[in-house]
Amino acid sequence: MTPTPHDALFKATFSQPEHAAAALREVLPAALAARIDFATLALQSGSFIDQKLAASQSDLLFSARLGRASVFIYVLFEHQSTTHPLMAFRLLEYMVRIWHGYLERHPKSTRIPAILPVVLHHSDIGWNAAVAFQELIDLPPGTLALIAEHVPHFRFVLDDISAETDEALRARAMTALGWLVLWCFRHARRPEELVARLSGWYDVVREVRRAPGGGAALARVWRIS
Repeated sequence: MTPTPHDALFKATFSQPEHAAAALREVLPAALAARIDFATLALQSGSFIDQKLAASQSDLLFSARLGRASVFIYVLFEHQSTTHPLMAFRLLEYMVRIWHGYLERHPKSTRIPAILPVVLHHSDIGWNAAVAFQELIDLPPGTLALIAEHVPHFRFVLDDISAETDEALRARAMTALGWLVLWCFRHARRPEELVARLSGWYDVVREVRRAPGGGAALARVWRIS
């Protein structure tokens, strides 16, 4: 399947550890981010999303050291106009696929690495669905606590840039290209607004252009604009 401009830009930018590490440090809980050795962040091969969803989702899988263990960081980018109410279930499916792949490569392993799921989202209305898997389970009121230890339990990290201001995006400790890509994702549905705001981002554009491969990076950015 031919990648969409959003997919191509997301993967071309955030598959590079320097851009991904800066973005992840911003959205992960501070105590957790402090324990991850981002110098070891490495892109892993493969995509785990369903083909029928490839037009609205993109994904990247990284590994990194967390203390003496290795952890997977799975980043899912949802670029559609609505929120999917079963996203936590989709993530569970993708995480199981990641674990299956790990066990195929390590058939003698009796333990599996942790997976930290992260969702980057932007839409017209912003995120309005569950971020914890247990919120999807249909039970009578007051009974979840009785069954909680017997069903899957995880909460994904959500980075919803739908209503993020330009100032808030630029306040993130990220690379210039990371800033520009998130800003374009934020405003790509309204090209006239993106063009109107561009003058305030000329310094960022110049910084991206001066970086190695900056011309090609800008060409990918403008392709979704």
